[in-house]
Amino acid sequence: MLLSGVDRNRRLLTAAAGFLLAAVMGLVLIIGFRLATQIRGNVGTLQRASELETYPSVVSQQLTALRERLDTLEYTGHVHAELAESVRGFDRDFAALEREHDLDPAAMHAATALWHSYTPVLTPVLAYHGEPYSDTATNSSLSRSGRVFYAHVRRAELFAQANAAALHRQLAAVSASLQARTAAAASRLRWLLSGGVLAVLLLGLAAAYLQLARARGERAAREAQEQTRDILATVREGFFLLDADYRIGAVWSKALTHMFGRENFAGLSFEELLRDKVPPETLATATKFIKLLWGERAHENLMKSINPLGQLEVSMDNGRGGKETRYLQFDFHRVTGPKGVKHVLCAVGDITSSVLLSRELHEAQENAHSQLDMMVSMLHSDPLQIGTFLDSASAGLKHINAILKEPARSHAEFSKKLAGLARELHAMKGEASALNLMSIAQRVHHLEDMVAQLKGRSELTGNDFLPMVLKLDELLAHLRGVREMTLRLTALRDNAPSPEATLSTPALRIGSSGPEELAATLHSLARKLAQDHGKEFSLTVNGLADCPRSYLSTVKDCLIQMLRNSAVHGIETNEVRRAGSKAAGGQVRVDFRRAGAGYELLFEDDGAGLSPETLKEAAVRKNIITAEQAAQLDNRAALALIFKPGFSTRSEVSMDAGRGTGMDVVAKAVYGLGGKIGVSTNPGRFTRFKIALPAASETAVA
Repeated sequence: MLLSGVDRNRRLLTAAAGFLLAAVMGLVLIIGFRLATQIRGNVGTLQRASELETYPSVVSQQLTALRERLDTLEYTGHVHAELAESVRGFDRDFAALEREHDLDPAAMHAATALWHSYTPVLTPVLAYHGEPYSDTATNSSLSRSGRVFYAHVRRAELFAQANAAALHRQLAAVSASLQARTAAAASRLRWLLSGGVLAVLLLGLAAAYLQLARARGERAAREAQEQTRDILATVREGFFLLDADYRIGAVWSKALTHMFGRENFAGLSFEELLRDKVPPETLATATKFIKLLWGERAHENLMKSINPLGQLEVSMDNGRGGKETRYLQFDFHRVTGPKGVKHVLCAVGDITSSVLLSRELHEAQENAHSQLDMMVSMLHSDPLQIGTFLDSASAGLKHINAILKEPARSHAEFSKKLAGLARELHAMKGEASALNLMSIAQRVHHLEDMVAQLKGRSELTGNDFLPMVLKLDELLAHLRGVREMTLRLTALRDNAPSPEATLSTPALRIGSSGPEELAATLHSLARKLAQDHGKEFSLTVNGLADCPRSYLSTVKDCLIQMLRNSAVHGIETNEVRRAGSKAAGGQVRVDFRRAGAGYELLFEDDGAGLSPETLKEAAVRKNIITAEQAAQLDNRAALALIFKPGFSTRSEVSMDAGRGTGMDVVAKAVYGLGGKIGVSTNPGRFTRFKIALPAASETAVA
């Protein structure tokens, strides 16, 4: 900014010097023209005065010649005419001389008086028009009028001879005054021209100096511009100025090209810069914030503290036909002038690496915390249950791997593959949550997110599943680590001395569990769910000892899913229960018993129940059925909607609900054993699931 101010001052000085030079030259020319005009007039007047100096002697000579002609009786006509012409010329030139100003007044007055004294003696001579001679046969002589004319001529001759010298002196004095005045004007003209030339030279030198200074300033400005361009081409931050119309100026840093994938930003509005790169809500907020920066009363530090663009997530083309996510940080500084805010300087930094590193550190911390929590929970868990889960999870991962390897080409085939993956992952997450193995549950939950994202796409290819394969490999490695840790903890427990060592049973083999462990798992899960969702309920479990070992895994999966649904959807909060005249603590009951040749599993809670209308509205919202189809469903068909893949009454997804997969898992598991499942409800009072299972091939019970 300083350099541009100096350059502006130099430009003003150069312009001032040029204007002064033109003014001086104009003034010199005007005054010189006036002096030259005056000198020219004086020269003409001087020439006229010089000519007048000759008239007295000429008139005297012409009178003498006229008298001599009369003496010799010669022809006098041409001499008389010349005398008249001389007198007229003197009168004419003398009258013109009298009209001039700045003449010597004394000399002019004396000359005027003296010339006027000529008039009485010259008038009779000039007025004569007769014949001055009378001729006879023998001779010629002056006529009577000739003698009078001769007397007038002689008188005029004598007067002219007596006064010619005096008149000449007076006219010479007038000429001398004119000559002095002309010489003075010429001197002034010379001084004026000399001064003008000197002034022009001085101003020319000043203009040349200023021009050289301006050239140096322009050279310095060019060097500064080149340095600015080098800086803008080198810095990693994006810089640009916004004008009052929220448009980018003509100068910006090269980093913007890499950040936004375009070459030209001049005249681009801030809204156009971010359009199609951020959500519409974020764009609207950013535009409002930019407008606030132009307010005179806006506090800059306060505006920085509420900057919504401090960490902006943008979606950019990766040059390969896809999109990539970047994180940009916008910082704004107001550029003010005498009239207020002139521009807003925007600095944009690509903080993608920092954000990703922060996330990795956060994930590492969370992993460390989850590992610690997992170790603590494993210390309080039965290694047998954990071993059984790990065996089940390994089998589940093998099944997931098999699903991923299944060939698929159509959208329906890909959708079927995604549905199978969702059921396996949801069941695995439910059992991990039941054992409080949250590091595993969270990883599986992330895989569920990936499945949900793929479900939302209109077109799928096999390459879309590659990121999931990588996450499955990470999960498998984590499961191996958990298994190794479980073995070490089991070894520590087995080798730890205790007073009851002699009474302890042999170490149990990891991978086996029974109904007692399942009941303990369900009670532990119930306590965790009640705490996570801020609810209060108790769980009663009966009859699991009658469950065949071949059904135990399926029953476990079904009970875990139904217990999670009951905790999220069924049991109300204490406030809602009291408002409905119900006991503060909810009741959840599980009963397993023999029923004829098969078995029957009852799961019941005294929660909110199921509303057919609410279920139909949720199914329409999830695009499972149309509004016309919903209107045709009776209550029984409406209750059956809960077993549809993707059905959920919750709009948000959490660790325990929202996927629309839980009851689908239950139904598929029951149907896989050849069983049946039914549901009955009383809105506001209870929900009951009744599962009928056929006789097991293995009838031994735990």
